[in-house]
Order: sequence, then C-alpha cells, then structure tokens
Amino acid sequence: MKAITSFTDSVGLFAKTYHYLQKSKHPEASVEDLKLQWAQDMLSRLRVDLKVSGKVSEQKSLLFLGNHVSYLDIPLLMSTVRGLSFVAKKEVGSWPIIGSAAKKIETVFVKRESGSSRQLARQSIQEALTKGQRIAIFPSGTTCMHEKKSWRRGAFEIAHEKNLFFQPFRITYLPLRAAAYIDDDFLPSHLYNLFGLDRIHAKLEFHEPVQIKDPVVDCEYWQNWTKDFVTASQN
Repeated sequence: MKAITSFTDSVGLFAKTYHYLQKSKHPEASVEDLKLQWAQDMLSRLRVDLKVSGKVSEQKSLLFLGNHVSYLDIPLLMSTVRGLSFVAKKEVGSWPIIGSAAKKIETVFVKRESGSSRQLARQSIQEALTKGQRIAIFPSGTTCMHEKKSWRRGAFEIAHEKNLFFQPFRITYLPLRAAAYIDDDFLPSHLYNLFGLDRIHAKLEFHEPVQIKDPVVDCEYWQNWTKDFVTASQN
C-alpha cells in the first residue's frame, strides 16, 4: 500500500506543476504569486520542514549564490525569496513539464561545454540584473553533497565587474543522502523514495548581502562557508 501511495504522490507532483503552468497562462495571473504557491505546495506534499535563518534582502538587481544539493533547493528558495529566477543547465529546458516551468520563471539556460553559451549566459544574467531581477546561481554547476571541485568564478566576476551586491545562502538536509540528487540518481525513483520518508528536515541560511573584492579569494571563502554548514549539520 505504501508503495502505491508513493507512486501516486510522485505522479501528483508533476500533475500539480502542470496545473500551475496552465493557471499562469491566464491574462490576469500573477506569475510571482503562482511561483510562491507552487513552491509551498511542493514542500508540503513532500513533507519538507523548512527552517530559515537570516534575513532575505529586499534589494533588486541582486545575485543569490550558494551550494546545490538537490532539486528541492528550487522550491526552498522560491518559497523564501520573492521575484527569483535561476541559472540552469540547458538540458533542463527540454524536461517534460519542468522545462516549461523553468522557462516561465525566466530561467537562464547555459550549455556547460560551450564557452560561447556561457558568455551568452553571462550577458543574459547582466541584462536581467540591469532590469532589476533577482537571480540565484549555484556556482558548483551541479548537485553534490560534499563538494570536492572548486566553484566556478563567473558569478563572482560579474558581481565584481558590475559592483553588485550578492547574498550568500547555504542549504542542508536531514537525511542528507536521501534528499540529495547526485551521481546516477533517477528522478522518478528518487521522488518515489522521498515520498517513503516520514519527514525531510531542511535548513536554509542567508548571510547579509556582501560585495566582491577579489573573485578568486571570495569564491573560495564562500564555498568553504557553505561546506562548513553542511558538515556541522550532520554532526
């Protein structure tokens, strides 16, 4: 019975996301309100208890930079930060339902192996910030529990060149491995297993906005800041 329930709940997430997409097509629909409702709905359905610490800045033209553990990071941030868009790998744009939803919230897609695409992504990010958008970037470029590779410095270089503020954030979960979407995890089976859990405890912490003085040094510093949080939360 529990297996059937988990399967039904997993399918229900996609059906509900499609429902929100359809609502967003209405001429009078508020995409921002729907984003918030969707995020809260997803966290509730997945039984995620979220604890937020730190104050989210209301400043526009702001970058949010932090670690990336799971696709759960998206509704966590969207439920907390109004007016937020994301940077994601190009493949996400072709995912059924999820891809359409990502486009609706003005996600900036980047083709990882292409230098020209990354340059176009940087330009798109700069243009979005100029228009007052708030953009979340995961400098790791992919999901991971314990980061071993250095963060990419592109977002830090943008903030430095344009003299922009960014707000660091860090995320962790308990149980960490169950929530993390890494290695050869397959989305349908991963969701199925998540619904088999009683609760997922998530922590999301925001640092006050800061400016970049040295992209290389600051990139390493803030990556270590997020790593320390994940490690301490598991002890």
